[in-house]
Amino acid sequence: MDKINRPDFNRNMSVEEFSQHYWYKEELKRICADCKIPSYGTKAELETKIKNYLSGKKVVDHRQQMSNMRKGMSSNSITVDTKLIPEGFKFNQKAREFFANYYNVPKFKFTKDMASALREAERQGDLDMTVADLIKIYEKGKDGKKKNNVVNSPEEKTYQWNNFVSDFNRDIRTQGMKNKMKVAAFLWNYVKTNPGPKKYNKDLLEQFPREVEQISNSKNDE
Repeated sequence: MDKINRPDFNRNMSVEEFSQHYWYKEELKRICADCKIPSYGTKAELETKIKNYLSGKKVVDHRQQMSNMRKGMSSNSITVDTKLIPEGFKFNQKAREFFANYYNVPKFKFTKDMASALREAERQGDLDMTVADLIKIYEKGKDGKKKNNVVNSPEEKTYQWNNFVSDFNRDIRTQGMKNKMKVAAFLWNYVKTNPGPKKYNKDLLEQFPREVEQISNSKNDE
């Protein structure tokens, strides 16, 4: 792991201080275990648990409760009206066959957006979400458009490197830049290892002009 410029975690740390730093998922799991709170889940879920713990709130794992409810039930048949959690929907062969028949295709592949939506429904305790909602999410994903409640979900926000690169590539000053990914990696390493939001900022190019030029002009890539 890269050396992170931050204090070690301690139980007296404020939520604001915790949020200012980058934490690897394995670190978050260890912190949860040390604090005697559930240490499973996505990175976003682990972060939420720790923030609640630091705030003095009771750490309630709604997603695990909903997941247990879903796993404990089994829907005999799947329709567009099947409720995901109360009726025990699972991403299994039966569900794959339903979607293949629905779209009249020989094979069907579940998407990341669909899985994220189900996890978010578990996290929020949403008992009303149906297969029809999954269909809408799948179809918007096919059109290159993500459903807002998935894009803005805590899990999606933890894809910080991917979001950083996307914003970096959208900066008009990076168009035509050589060794773009090496430049992005250099800037991300600075952002990741220092306090502050883990997002691309256009000022970064102005903050490190010499380093960006050297990396861009290096002959080892592209």
